[in-house]
Amino acid sequence: MSLRPLLDFLLYDWLDAPSLSQRERFADHSRETFDAVLDTCERIARDKYAPFNRIVDTQEPRFDGEKVILPQATHDAHKAFVESGMMSAAQDYEIGGMQLPYTVQSAANSFFAMASVSIGSNMLTSGNANLLMVHGTEMQKEVFAKNEFSGRWAGTMCLSEPQAGSSLSDVATRAVPDEAPSVAADGAVPWNQDPLGPRYRLTGNKMWISSGDHELTENIVHIVLAKIPDENGKLVPGTRGISLFIVPKKIVDTDGKLTGERNDVALAGLNHKLGWRGTTNTLLNFGEGKFKPQGSGGAIGYLVGQPGKGLHCMFH
Repeated sequence: MSLRPLLDFLLYDWLDAPSLSQRERFADHSRETFDAVLDTCERIARDKYAPFNRIVDTQEPRFDGEKVILPQATHDAHKAFVESGMMSAAQDYEIGGMQLPYTVQSAANSFFAMASVSIGSNMLTSGNANLLMVHGTEMQKEVFAKNEFSGRWAGTMCLSEPQAGSSLSDVATRAVPDEAPSVAADGAVPWNQDPLGPRYRLTGNKMWISSGDHELTENIVHIVLAKIPDENGKLVPGTRGISLFIVPKKIVDTDGKLTGERNDVALAGLNHKLGWRGTTNTLLNFGEGKFKPQGSGGAIGYLVGQPGKGLHCMFH
């Protein structure tokens, strides 16, 4: 059985998705618009994803010392996906979305997963932006989330560490207030008054970060779990002390423009992950000193939500 008849059965015969159009948010939609979305995604998956599923296995990502090289097929597929509008399909019209029911968006995205799960790794960007739309400040939504939904920037989720694996209570990445004032157009900005969020400097390592480095987009927004030391400089044991930070690969201003500075986030290595070679899987070093954003070492990160509530935000 092909995927489309199965999706039609699940959406229309079982879940009765067209009935959602009775709700004000989805009043512009009907089975016809849902079918149009499915048609578009099926076509893109067939043309830009499926034919290259084997190629991305044999042409693995590689690092030339300055940038990551991915197969052209990945670039072409990502471009087609972004242009389809599916990155922000379930979002409000006001931010470029279609106000599509998430049920339909999820069903449509299954075409990409079936055609090539490793090329179709855009879901991390959507998840990252969705998190910020709920827990971020208005400025964080405007600068980071909206540029992810548009496809201009990509996003990651940085949880695991080499020594900790999935044991998040053992997270050792540190975040300390950036006491050196950031220089902005209107003068020095104290760390706790930065318009992008309270500003910290992060040091640590994150492992198994999907899409952690690439050239598909002009910037990458890392969402990073880290611990803020207590007054004695020690990390709080367990998960209680974990906070969440936005750490862009490249520093941006409050208008979402690149400043020309690289943040102190360095690619330490590429993992060769079976079935996941249409994108990268990475080891990232935060604050190793390779780059000196605003004249200092340490990756600049902006606090999301409240200190110590990082897991609550990350697993939204």
